[in-house]
Amino acid sequence: MRFADVIGQDQVKARLRHGVAVGRIPHAQLMLGPEGSGGLPLALAYIQFVMCPNRTELDSCGECPTCRKLSSFTHPDVHYTFPFPKKQGEMEACSDVYPQWREALKDDVYMSYGDWMQQLNAENKQGNIPTKELRNIIKNLSLKAFEGNMKVSLVWLPEYLGQEGNIILKILEEPPAGTLFLLVGSDVDDILSTIVSRTQLVRMVPIEDAALSEALVVRDEITEADAQRLAKVAQGNYHLARELGKEATNPHLDAWRQWMTIVFKRKMGDAFAWSEDMSSLGREGVKSFLLYGIQVLRTCAVVPYSGSEGLWEGPELDFVNKFNTLQLGHEVIGKMVKVLEDAMYSIERNGNPKIILMDASYGLVKSIMKKN
Repeated sequence: MRFADVIGQDQVKARLRHGVAVGRIPHAQLMLGPEGSGGLPLALAYIQFVMCPNRTELDSCGECPTCRKLSSFTHPDVHYTFPFPKKQGEMEACSDVYPQWREALKDDVYMSYGDWMQQLNAENKQGNIPTKELRNIIKNLSLKAFEGNMKVSLVWLPEYLGQEGNIILKILEEPPAGTLFLLVGSDVDDILSTIVSRTQLVRMVPIEDAALSEALVVRDEITEADAQRLAKVAQGNYHLARELGKEATNPHLDAWRQWMTIVFKRKMGDAFAWSEDMSSLGREGVKSFLLYGIQVLRTCAVVPYSGSEGLWEGPELDFVNKFNTLQLGHEVIGKMVKVLEDAMYSIERNGNPKIILMDASYGLVKSIMKKN
């Protein structure tokens, strides 16, 4: 992975390059950015830039043996840690699922936690980073580097460390010489404060519209007009932009209309049947629906001030315009978005979709009632 392969984030790239150029590479860094902004690909590109013996001022060479091993995620001095559903005798440490990890990264380095769980066929199991894996980090970093003079530990989604994460505090604070710790997350509130305080924060921002639009055209073969529209709607989230791009006919719209009718008319009896029907979509389907709803609501908040140009078109735009006639205001829309975001959080942690959607229905009704 090279910096050139990372969408946008030019300021962060420049800062990371500068640190390497002047010989200031903090031994423990936390790359923090919203989902879909590219934290994982940026971390992988940074590792390759640091370790490449033939790097230029701007990027790794991409051709030397070191780059080839890093690009195939097989370099012996890079240890990957990530959440996974623990299965006794099958998956007890990250090394047990490295083949699936490599395939997932080759397929989509911008993958989400939900994508990764689906790759592992996690079903209803919750992913986490177990104690055995943390002890493996300590063991691996205590060994000498196989090649060169650097050992790297990449921890993806440290939000899933739990209190057991304190096991690595000492080595995180005082690692062996030539060690680079990179943690990649999206929600600092879910990461142990003891870990955050021992890292240098690298903040990422949502991907710029222009860079996101270009990536959708080049990488996903989406028309320029659709790419520009999706970039604005996705608000810097490449993963979401692609998911919405797949929904060209937006089958979520009818379900969303039905849900809003239920919520605004407070027909909670109908909400039970609706929740049961929607839960049949599966976790990823429900998650996609919630993402869709969040973007519709955010668009409703924007349209009165900046217009609808470049945003939704066709039936979605009709819905947004009619929805705005309700004059809910930013405060209520914000509360509704928060309800959906909380539902997303529960879905990602393998909660029961039917119960989550029903609870979200009550939450939306409550949000609307507070206006009155």
